[in-house]
Amino acid sequence: MVMIGLEIHVHLISKSKLFCSCSTDYEGKEPNTNVCPIDLGFPGSKPQFNKKILESALMIAKALNCEISPVMFFSRKSYFYPDMPKNFQISQYEIPLARNGYLQITNKKIRIRRIQIEEDPGKLVHVGGSITNAQYVLVDYNRSGIPMVEIVTEPDFETVQEVREFLSKLQSILEHLEVYDPAREASLRVDSNISLEGGARVEIKNITGFANVEKALSYEIVRQQNLLRMGMKVERETRHFDEITKTTTTLRKKETEEDYGYIFEPDLPQFTISTQLLQKIEKQMPELPDARVKRFVEEYQIPENQSQIIVYTDKALADFFESCVKLFDRPKFISRWIVTDLLKVLNWNDLTIRKSKVTPKLFTEFLKAMDEGEITERLGKELIKELVPTGKSVKELIKEKELDKKIDLETVVRDVIKENKKAVEDYKKGNEKAIQFLIGQVLRKTRAVGDPKKIKNLIERKLKYY
Repeated sequence: MVMIGLEIHVHLISKSKLFCSCSTDYEGKEPNTNVCPIDLGFPGSKPQFNKKILESALMIAKALNCEISPVMFFSRKSYFYPDMPKNFQISQYEIPLARNGYLQITNKKIRIRRIQIEEDPGKLVHVGGSITNAQYVLVDYNRSGIPMVEIVTEPDFETVQEVREFLSKLQSILEHLEVYDPAREASLRVDSNISLEGGARVEIKNITGFANVEKALSYEIVRQQNLLRMGMKVERETRHFDEITKTTTTLRKKETEEDYGYIFEPDLPQFTISTQLLQKIEKQMPELPDARVKRFVEEYQIPENQSQIIVYTDKALADFFESCVKLFDRPKFISRWIVTDLLKVLNWNDLTIRKSKVTPKLFTEFLKAMDEGEITERLGKELIKELVPTGKSVKELIKEKELDKKIDLETVVRDVIKENKKAVEDYKKGNEKAIQFLIGQVLRKTRAVGDPKKIKNLIERKLKYY
């Protein structure tokens, strides 16, 4: 039996850091320039709590069905590591912001043990190697103090697929709450605790990207299974996932909670979560993904599986779909093309809908061209491969490829019949597949401009005289 629990660290959207007024816009800045005495732990520096983060964290707690603490305070999590110059991280331990929640996935509820607010450490840059064999390590404190929530689950996952579904759904919730930006560097990182029956619990630290979470867990399950099969002991430890080798390696023997020496943060007060604040949060709550999936099915009459793909893939994709429907009232047609072709081409080009050059106007003009018979769906499947990365309109692509030139379809069909005598003979002997071959040859010669139904009728008419 496999048991997996997650600790998910999420950067929250904010203009300033958690305990100071430094900007959170640190990406691309010179190392150690977006800092102040509070980030760097200078003696005498005093943190001040960014209360906007409390509201964002409360929205997350509400969305994950948690019990919210009436009061909360911060603690110092002590550890000696270069990414924390003051040698402790301001976090929560004794009383977290929220507890005892859950998130429903396909076949079960995944319990949420706790949600807490904390600051991010600095960034370590391993030069000339990985975390285990670098020649030396540089430290950039620009990220130090970025506001985060940590979401800790119970060990309720039994498969890697359940983990992937949970993370996809969680990310969708965070995006709909507008508290998190997936485009930011390391904006969502996962620590995974995994154990097999008969073995100790192993933690894999700081995994970024859902695909890497799957690979790390899959590798670790096999590694632990092999150890237990050989009668060897699985030791409790912390491991690192190497994205290049797709393997995990030992970092250190696992600490216990007591090793961190939690103490109350004396420079920050206790905070009361008032009824008025919770009522304000309730009013701010947007439509969440599950409700949006249901509404898409009821309002637009699209299949539930398509609705789930559109909503859970990316909030921006769900927004894109609704914008398209406003421009072109064919929701089923739009949904089908998004799920079967647009997403495929986006993935092939390693793009999201935000990063692509496809706009709702561009996409609906493309779909209207097919709906009105200007181009065939077969040709559309080829043109979309260029439309997505270039942002060119369907009219530009047709002109570029000279697809607007008049084609004498009868002449093309006659030539194809003359050039493919064996297929003609096979068709006359009753082989229906032969006519599909002939249709394909005509489409190849016309660069998929022709309508396959019209081509079939024309071929059948011509073959009556052979």
